[in-house]
Amino acid sequence: MAAISMPDFYLPWPARLDPHLETARAHSLLWVREMDMLEPVWDEERFTAMDFALFAAWTHPDTSPDELCLMSDWHI
Repeated sequence: MAAISMPDFYLPWPARLDPHLETARAHSLLWVREMDMLEPVWDEERFTAMDFALFAAWTHPDTSPDELCLMSDWHI
């Protein structure tokens, strides 16, 4: 089987990060605590390492703080 060569990917704009990331991180940790998801699903260290809020901030760079928190909740 021949090797697959990947083309060079070019995007004319840089990746952007939502400026409300830290707000979403704090919200996410509080939210999983309120939903009692830490002990049955994750411990706090593992949850923090997965950083769902960072994923939300990269995929939704232009949202308000409330919208970013909601997107992070959805990803969790």
